Order: sequence, then C-alpha cells, then structure tokens
Amino acid sequence: MAGIWRRFLDAAQSFVPVGSVGRKLLQLVAVVLLFEGVAVVLLSSYFGFIVGMSSIAIGSFILWLYPPRIESLPVVTAERAGEERRETYGILLVDYLFRVLGGVYAAVPIGMAIIVGVILYNLYASPRPDIGDFDTLSIMLGGILIIYPYASRYYKVETCFALIFLAIIVVVLVIPEVVMAMSGPNESQVANWYVHYMLAAPMAGGLNLLGVEATSQAELVTIIFRDGSTNPIGISTACSGLYSFSIFVAAFSSFILVLQRLPLKATALVLGLGLLAAYLGNLVRMIIIGLVGYYHGMDALLWTHQYAGWVIFLGWSTVFWYAVIRYGDRKLSKTPA
Repeated sequence: MAGIWRRFLDAAQSFVPVGSVGRKLLQLVAVVLLFEGVAVVLLSSYFGFIVGMSSIAIGSFILWLYPPRIESLPVVTAERAGEERRETYGILLVDYLFRVLGGVYAAVPIGMAIIVGVILYNLYASPRPDIGDFDTLSIMLGGILIIYPYASRYYKVETCFALIFLAIIVVVLVIPEVVMAMSGPNESQVANWYVHYMLAAPMAGGLNLLGVEATSQAELVTIIFRDGSTNPIGISTACSGLYSFSIFVAAFSSFILVLQRLPLKATALVLGLGLLAAYLGNLVRMIIIGLVGYYHGMDALLWTHQYAGWVIFLGWSTVFWYAVIRYGDRKLSKTPA
C-alpha cells in the first residue's frame, strides 16, 4: 500500500513540476475551494454542509499535494546573514508591517480584538445578530492573525497569501458594508442605478434573447414562467456582483504580491479584464437562475441562487487565472531577475 501511495505522489509531482503554470493554477483553485467551501458550509442545510466540506477537503488535499514554496517563486532575491533567500513583495510587506507593530506576535492580540469586536457588534449594534458572511470573513481574518506567528515558521507563503487576501476582503467589502448598514437602511442612488442598468435590464434582455419573456423595472425582473405564472424577482446589492468583484481584487492582489510579479501596465490590463470577467460571470449566473426558474419553478430558482454562484465563479476564475499565469510567466522569462 505504501508503494502505491509513493508512486501516486511521484506521478502527481511530475505531472505539474515546481514553478509550472499547472502547479500555480492548482494552488489557486485550492485556495478558492477552501474559502468557498467555508462559505457553503455555513449555509443552513444538510446539502450545503456536504458540498462545503467536500470543497474544503479537495482544496486542502491539493494544497497538501502541491504546497507553494518560496524557492519556487519568481521573486526578488535578498542577502541576509550570508544566505540568499527568495522573497516576494507581499512577504516583505507583511514582515515590514509586523516589524512596525513591534514583532510578529503582535498579530495575536490584533486577531483576538477583531474576533471580539465582531461578536460585540453582532450583540449590540448589528440589525442582524446572527453570524453572517461578513462576520465569518472577519473572524477568519482574526483567526489567521492569531495563528500567523506559529504557522508562518513552516508555511510562510500560504499564511502571507491568506493574510493579505482576507485583509483586502475585509477592507474593500466588509468595512464599507458595515458603515452603510450603520448609516441607515437606504441604499445609495449609485447602487440603485447599477442594479437596474447593469444587472436587471441586461438580465431581462438576455432572457428575452433566449426565448423567455421577461421585463425589468428598477431592481425587479419579472419573468413569465413556462406554466404561465408571473414571477417578480428582486435583485439586491448583495446579488450585484460585489462579492465577485471583491474576491477577485483580493485574490489578484494577493497573487501578484505573493506568488507572481507583473509589470505595472500588464497588472492594470489584467485587473481590468478580470473585473470585466467578474461582471459577465455574475450576469451569466443571474440568467441561468432565471432559466432554471422558467423551466422548473420558483423552488428550483431559489436553490440555484443559493448554490450555483460559487460554481460559476470557480469556473470563470480558473480559466482567467490560467491565462494570467501563462502571461505572467512569459513576461518574467523575458525580464532579467
């Protein structure tokens, strides 16, 4: 049995060698599976728990099989204590911030403060005291800060990636939502304009092109199901693609800082294409949800809305990141270290 397992491990390592495009892509897919798996596990259903735990298990196994290592990174080299070490800008940035804070162990009380702050906010200030997605993301950031001083000794790349990823998510997604929630229940005119003209209207137009009668008004899309029933479907800002945009920006920034370097112009180009892909991916998700409702009814529509988003996100992001990695490797191969 041990011999079979060893042959499997050898074949897996030779299939995607260290530093190859395939290995980097698998590592990114693993990270997405881990974070999306945690989000799905939190859904209050037995099926959601099974799907989420499967996602976490697959992501963890891929990262265990193909762990990112500093020696495989196309990075800046630095001489320290007579020994050459490879370090990316992201790792240098994290090390610098902890030096400013007085040492790496400063992460532990900061992480504890974040978790306690989330709990207190839900108990005394939040209009919804239950633990939601934003609370979970904040708690995950606090958790990675608590374990960072210990885990980074052996998994520096992984912990730096997770720390930067979650910190950006909290800054660009969680904090603005908390501020808006505390300022009042009314959504901004910009959000209303975006939902109507960029989501509701294109969704209704796409469904009509596919032969499904649909109209849009403000944030509502009204669909005539196959059984003849009229079903208005509201699109909130939570369905506006904000999650996809934020996750993409966080993943892209973490990837560039920790795992890959690109020239400034190339970075801007890739970021723009990625945001466009995130928008189109979300729009396709909404059209698919409408089609499912048209053919199979409202219950199927709600189920698809609950679970299909992360599958579509994983699909388009895998294709996109494969292209980014290939492009980045070609750029770096033409640039002196």
